[in-house]
Amino acid sequence: MVGRVRILVSASAAGGGAAVGAGVGLWRLALFQGTAADRRVRPLTTPAPPVREYYGNPTDAPFTLAMLGDSSAQGTGVHDYDDTLGGWLARRLAAEGRHVRVVSAARDGARSEHLAAQVAQIAVAGPNLVVISIGVNDVRNRTSPATVARHLRAAVADLRRGGAQVIVGTTPDLSVIAAVRTPLREVLWLLGRRLERAQTPAVAAAGGWPVTLRTSVSRAFATDGSLFAADGLHASARGNAVIGAALLTAWAALPGCRGSARR
Repeated sequence: MVGRVRILVSASAAGGGAAVGAGVGLWRLALFQGTAADRRVRPLTTPAPPVREYYGNPTDAPFTLAMLGDSSAQGTGVHDYDDTLGGWLARRLAAEGRHVRVVSAARDGARSEHLAAQVAQIAVAGPNLVVISIGVNDVRNRTSPATVARHLRAAVADLRRGGAQVIVGTTPDLSVIAAVRTPLREVLWLLGRRLERAQTPAVAAAGGWPVTLRTSVSRAFATDGSLFAADGLHASARGNAVIGAALLTAWAALPGCRGSARR
C-alpha cells in the first residue's frame, strides 16, 4: 500500500504534481481504477428530482435559498426534492418560521468554471442565502486548485455584492467512496485535500463562509454506508441530512443570520 504521507511528500517535491509524485505506473493504475469505478457507479445514478420551490407558511417573512454547484447541490441520488440537500435545508429554515423559496442553478457535472453562469441565473431572485457545493468534478477533470480558487472567489464575491450570505461546502474526502481502491483511493485523498486547501481561503477572502466537509462529515460517510445513495457515490436522504446539518450549524453561527428578510 502506498501511504498518504508518501504521496503527499513526493507530490510536494515534484512541485505539487500528483501524477509525478505517485509515479507514472501508479498513476496509470489509478486512472484504470477510476474507469472501473465509473462503471460501477454510473448505471445506478438516480436523476435529480425537480425543485420544490416553496416551503413554509406564505404569511411568514420571505427568504430565498439558492443552490449552486454540481450534482450534490442539484440532488442527484434521491427521488424526492425534500430529501435533497436543498430540500433538507429549506424544510429546516421553514420550521424556524420562514416562508422559503428555493431556486437552483446546480447541474450534474458542473465545475468551478460554470459558477459564473449559475450566479447570473439566480441573481434575479435576490437570494438571502446561497449554498455552493462544488469540486468533485474539478478533481475528476484535474482542474488546478488555483483555477478552482479563482472561479470560486469570483462567484462568492459577486453573490456577496448582491447582498447574499454564502456558505460553501468544500471538497469532501473522496477516498471514502467504496467503489475506489488503492492507489486511486490515495490519489483522490491527495487531490481532494489540495483542492479544499485552495477553496477555503478563496471563499473567506471573498466574504463567504467555507465549511470543511473533510473531517466529521466525511468520517460519517466512511463508517455508515447508508449515507450513500444506491449508486455508492452521491448522498442518500440521510447523507444529505448530515451534510445539511453541518452547513446549517455554520450558518447559524454567523452574525445576523436570523435576519431572514432583507427586503
